[in-house]
Amino acid sequence: MEQKFKSANILVIDDDLGVRESLKIILRDKYYVSTTSNIDEALNTLDSMRPEMIFLDIKMPRANGLDFLKHMRSANSTIPIIMITAYPSIETTIAALRNGAFDYIVKPFHPSEILNVAEKALHHNIELWERNKLVDNLRSAVKQNFFATTEALLHAIDAKDSYTAGHSKRVSQLLAFVAKELGMNESKIEILRYGAYLHDIGKIGVVDAVLAKPSYLTEEEFLLMKRHSEIGYKIIEPIDFLKECLPIVRHHHEWYNGAGYPDRLRGDEIPSEASILSIVDAYDALTTDRHYHKKYSHQKACEIIKQGINTQFVPTFAEKVLAIIDHYREIHPRDEQGKEF
Repeated sequence: MEQKFKSANILVIDDDLGVRESLKIILRDKYYVSTTSNIDEALNTLDSMRPEMIFLDIKMPRANGLDFLKHMRSANSTIPIIMITAYPSIETTIAALRNGAFDYIVKPFHPSEILNVAEKALHHNIELWERNKLVDNLRSAVKQNFFATTEALLHAIDAKDSYTAGHSKRVSQLLAFVAKELGMNESKIEILRYGAYLHDIGKIGVVDAVLAKPSYLTEEEFLLMKRHSEIGYKIIEPIDFLKECLPIVRHHHEWYNGAGYPDRLRGDEIPSEASILSIVDAYDALTTDRHYHKKYSHQKACEIIKQGINTQFVPTFAEKVLAIIDHYREIHPRDEQGKEF
């Protein structure tokens, strides 16, 4: 016999065995059907079963179906829930629909009624999936366009100051490696990677004479340079998907002893992501040629950073990050110009 294709998983929650079996018989030719007699068992089943729709009795001895419906909606579940009851009333109908029920069926029901509402719920799921996919694609396109624009701005900064060319990209790659080695999850690593890539975006607002000065800056010039973290913050502040990057961009020049900028944060006031970035940022700056110094060796750069622990760099992270950088350098060696092989 040819096996029929079954298009979705359905969960039936009803304390009445007769109703559960009736629904199973009606639906089993087209759908995979699981049944349970109570809410607690249903909640334990959701993760493993992942139903595409739920038939839910409103009145059960130990728990009210409306409470389960509210729970599902508060958890932002999009599973269509069809309420079933033998005791219909205007009040319960309104309450069910207001709390996000997909449909409302009265016992005794006809098989065609059950099949029709199941078909509608399945089409609803497909439409919802397609809409969410479209939204995700649009968000992805917005991100791609934004980062293409951002990359152009960073190239403009590099053109203004050739000594820092590639700095943001290198810092972003190294910070992502450090974050992974520290055990951070993928979403956090992505935030750090974006934040690091954008951390110097505010330099687009620093005048060329200051940005590319071939010697140490005067006090007034340094005040202008220090504005880049605030300028960068203002550039990305309106962009919703980069909100979590804001602390990194604004605070990567704060010092552990409070002598940094722009907000003179100290100790635990400094966001941990910004503290980690400050170490990686300093390492890359020290190991590449700059207007005001020739590049230092890996060993010398690490020594300089260690000397800054408890003043510039947060002691909780410094030694760990330097050890990870040492490991990264073994995997990604640089040539004499500071470029990776």
